[in-house]
Amino acid sequence: MPEATVNNKNCAAVLMGPPGSGKTTVARTLAADHPIALIETGNLLGAEAKRDTPLGRQITPYKAAGDLVPSELVKRVISAELERSRGKLVLFDGFPRSTRQVDLLFELLKERDLALCAVINLNLDPATVMKRLSGRRLCQKCGALYNIYLNPPRQEGRCDRCGNQLIQREDDKPEVVRRRLENYEGETVPVIEFFRKEHKALCLEVAADARPEEVAKEVRNVLKNSP
Repeated sequence: MPEATVNNKNCAAVLMGPPGSGKTTVARTLAADHPIALIETGNLLGAEAKRDTPLGRQITPYKAAGDLVPSELVKRVISAELERSRGKLVLFDGFPRSTRQVDLLFELLKERDLALCAVINLNLDPATVMKRLSGRRLCQKCGALYNIYLNPPRQEGRCDRCGNQLIQREDDKPEVVRRRLENYEGETVPVIEFFRKEHKALCLEVAADARPEEVAKEVRNVLKNSP
């Protein structure tokens, strides 16, 4: 596969890491600073499900259970987003998530004439993942987000901004988070190992236990020094 730099509009980078490692925050921070076409696979799938389209109704059961969405459904969603993002540097957030999706990634890259330029892995231990995800609480009224362990509201169960009751999303419940971690270990870790073996020069490791803006800064720095 031809090499490319992160400044090349025909380049694609992959951002990986366990649930709760801050992939989306890091990706959005990078996209705010650079002309990047951000492919947020999880959010794209969630949005499709929320719209309750025929495709979305196929996606919903997998998302609710914390299972990986089948590759053929993922490809349809990503292809549509890439069609809207032509001519920009592409950053995949949390994709591919299984060895089956690796082939899908390279299919998409070939179809769009993109070269893989970097695979960034955010490292975070399982205990921290559990705190970050199972501790999250959301205000349905104003959208404020809290964490009962790391950033608790002043009044338990109530939003500081509007006083509305906080909820825990279904996919943040401990049993779902544990299942997501199990899926990550069984499905996604082999993908990371594949890239480390087959594309070692493109693999970049970043610790994700710092504040999101610090992690994003580190990712930006390692990208500047990537092949």
